[in-house]
Amino acid sequence: MDIRERISSMRKVNDLSARQLAALAGIAPSTITRIESGAIKPSFDLGSELLAILGEPLTESLTANTDSILAARRALDPGFPVEATAGSEQWIERWARIGLVDDCGRLVPGREADLLFRAATVARLPRRAGRVDFLPSGDWIDVAEPLADSSLEWALTGDSAANFYLPSASDAWPVFYVGDPEAAAQCAGLVRRPVGVFGRCISLIPFDGICEVGRSESDGLWVAARAQVVLDCYGGIGRMREQADFMMGARI
Repeated sequence: MDIRERISSMRKVNDLSARQLAALAGIAPSTITRIESGAIKPSFDLGSELLAILGEPLTESLTANTDSILAARRALDPGFPVEATAGSEQWIERWARIGLVDDCGRLVPGREADLLFRAATVARLPRRAGRVDFLPSGDWIDVAEPLADSSLEWALTGDSAANFYLPSASDAWPVFYVGDPEAAAQCAGLVRRPVGVFGRCISLIPFDGICEVGRSESDGLWVAARAQVVLDCYGGIGRMREQADFMMGARI
């Protein structure tokens, strides 16, 4: 797939119009139309920027940049206790162009689901830095219970956490943020999934100073903040986006 096809297909996957993508990149809408039609070929820098905005880096990096998550968490919560970065401020500027945030970088009322979806598509859960996959060993509770009995820091996220907040569909991918992945895996008796083995797994993602912020505890179980769970479901796999939509539609 050439860069023209990648930009066109990923724009549609991200549910963006050519005008919206152009606004995010700060270029004329006709430029996107001409690129996708093959009338012009984007420069390396422009092509790289467009694909980065769409969550598909030109280098096919497996590591997601969490600047968009930081930007979204700060836009939703003015008191979010993590300082902005140059990267997160850039996302705020982009989102302001398409009406997701106001001039002060605060969420525009009624656009929460759109904002979280946009942030998640460029920081997908499968691409998080340091993620380690393990062979499935029961349900998420089979991992959570030994962690709850330990002194380790952790928080459930993804579709398992979505069901914790609002029971709906089945959970297919237990994902945990953990302070110490090696210690957490040992505590829960997890066995690393061999390379080349696919299918259901349990994943541990190390704390990054952003995604675990705001986690809450109930009966000894730690769960990521609701906004983070929605972000992770939007950036997940399979039917996880449907659970994010369900959580957003059920909010009061």
